[in-house]
Amino acid sequence: MHDTILSYLQPLRREALGLLRRLVEIQSGSRNKPGLDRMAGEMAGVLGGFLPEVRILPFADNGNMVQAMTLPAAEGRKGIVLVGHMDTVFPADTSFTAFREDPERCFGPGVYDMKGGLVVAVYALKALAHLGLLKEIPVTVLCNSDEEIGSHASRPWIEEMCDGALAALVFEGGGANKDVVTGRKGRLGLELTVRGRAGHAAKGGAKASAILELAHKIIALEALNDGREITLNVGQVEGGIGPNTVPELATAALDARFLNPAGQERLERDLARVVAEPLIPGTSATLTVKSGRPAMPQSQANRHLYAIARAQAQIFGYDLPEELRSGVSDANFIAGLGVAVLDGLGPVGDLDHSDLEFILKDSLMERAALTAATIAALWNHGTRLENPSSCAI
Repeated sequence: MHDTILSYLQPLRREALGLLRRLVEIQSGSRNKPGLDRMAGEMAGVLGGFLPEVRILPFADNGNMVQAMTLPAAEGRKGIVLVGHMDTVFPADTSFTAFREDPERCFGPGVYDMKGGLVVAVYALKALAHLGLLKEIPVTVLCNSDEEIGSHASRPWIEEMCDGALAALVFEGGGANKDVVTGRKGRLGLELTVRGRAGHAAKGGAKASAILELAHKIIALEALNDGREITLNVGQVEGGIGPNTVPELATAALDARFLNPAGQERLERDLARVVAEPLIPGTSATLTVKSGRPAMPQSQANRHLYAIARAQAQIFGYDLPEELRSGVSDANFIAGLGVAVLDGLGPVGDLDHSDLEFILKDSLMERAALTAATIAALWNHGTRLENPSSCAI
């Protein structure tokens, strides 16, 4: 089985790189609906070449999204869900638009995060189609267009399609040592608003300065960092209308991460305490959650799914380390459903969210082969994830 997968995929390396170039050269920043709609059309066309049911889902305020299914999945059978996003962090007016390659690497916007992952998923499924396995395995592919801005529009759809699935595979980029992701911290995006009383700065004396109170709260908030379970960053502050006016209003944007649900509860208690305790008389504060994703703990189900994937990698001749990442992805939502999920199955690379973003070219087909073998092994052994050592094919 593994030799057959490799012998099928290896001659398609240049074809896969051509698809990657086409995807990367479509400007698809999260707010660029025309570009994202082009991406959806491209992905629908590619998936429609070997999957029987492919739909473009229209969205008025976001880029269109793509849902593709094998026949068993279209008939309602629960199975394996593959998830990848088509948007990038680069806005429509970016100067970082070109795809380029050298003998070892490919460069370009989204090449690692995560258009390379979309290519991996496509060629893994092509390998399974070549083997005739897609006729029996219920596989659903979801390509969303708003992951980099929180997946607010796509989250209900992703959760609906993943609920009750045997497993989900997510194609964010792989780690530097070929790592895949078995856990992720959760995240809260928060806005802290402090109100005081305006006045003339020249009068002196006691003043209910919103900025001064915010400064005290920033120090208290940053003290919540514990080095591992909780990470918190105050990344943006605004306030006041001029240097000669006591500021009546000040705000701060916060990013908070937590390792597990217990960490989230502790973080929320500490945040509430800091917000409720003013140091400057006459000031008050409120904290608003603007966005968030639940934690993705390294659960037993995730670790069993990882063990299946690792067994396939070892048959291919290499080890597959696991990783706990601080960054979030759509895998966080899926894990919140209690579904086994493995992330980081995209190509190996680095420097995403910058104009130096790259992948290692050889990792495209390597990850495609790994994914194909993992899907086959997982389905071959059904729901018996309790004995992953038996899931080598």
